[in-house]
Amino acid sequence: MGKQNIGSRFDDFLQEEAMLGEVTAVALKRVIAWQIAEAMKAQQLTKAQLATRMHTS
Repeated sequence: MGKQNIGSRFDDFLQEEAMLGEVTAVALKRVIAWQIAEAMKAQQLTKAQLATRMHTS
């Protein structure tokens, strides 16, 4: 006997609560931050060195 889903999808719940856009944006920001951190580790860069390369502080 296979598993059946009970209830609605979590995305549907977030949409009903008018939170889907905000939750999606936060998740995307976390993924991007993780990817940057991993690239910094691979290239052995500090935050200061990354800021210099990006021409920012």
